[in-house]
Amino acid sequence: MPERSKNTNPITLGIEMSNPSSTIAGDPAHAIALWQGTLTDAKPIASAPMPEGTRGSDGVMIAIESLCAANDIKPVDITRILVSCGPGGYTALRIATTTAKMLAHTLNAALVAVPSARVGAVAITSDDRPALITLASKKNMAHASMLLDTGQVEEIGIISAERLTDLDMRSIVADSHMPESFAMAAQLMGVQCLKLRLDARNLLQASAGLEPVDPLHLAPIYAREPGAVTQWRARGSQ
Repeated sequence: MPERSKNTNPITLGIEMSNPSSTIAGDPAHAIALWQGTLTDAKPIASAPMPEGTRGSDGVMIAIESLCAANDIKPVDITRILVSCGPGGYTALRIATTTAKMLAHTLNAALVAVPSARVGAVAITSDDRPALITLASKKNMAHASMLLDTGQVEEIGIISAERLTDLDMRSIVADSHMPESFAMAAQLMGVQCLKLRLDARNLLQASAGLEPVDPLHLAPIYAREPGAVTQWRARGSQ
């Protein structure tokens, strides 16, 4: 394991690829971001979306290596890694968290797991709060968190559209997979629907107050058991 960098301006690396469906046409979210400085004074250096024509683990490592090389950053300079840990897409989360764990262990860097709802909350203005942030939608269900007027994010869990009338909110913030039942309920309630924005450049702000975790113990947050696991379990019971 390499020694910690003696750089007085340490580098923080951010990885956000938890929900690919949150990408806005014509304005791609950035998957990788770099900051320089300590926790209290870190300044952005650069950021980038996933390189065109790349996917999966190769793509995220290519993006990290390219961004670091372009800004004359050596691996040993990275002392902290922030990763958006879900809920979100099974494959994307697995790749992002595995990459973050591997880099944190190899570089002896602190690793901070940031719930994806906190990342999405950064882009929501105070005028749109309280806001219901929905992630990992499937059929007529979605994983929900509430962004309060205070800026605090409270996890609610998996809900259906019937639950919406019990919640006090000004907006629903969702990706392109938001269930139609949610959209219909929002219209009846007079609640606006906004596009979810998940961007690596918002990871630093979203990570405020979160403590590092042991890389070996980091696990993605899945809203529900992955389909592949369910199918494997079903085969085993036959």
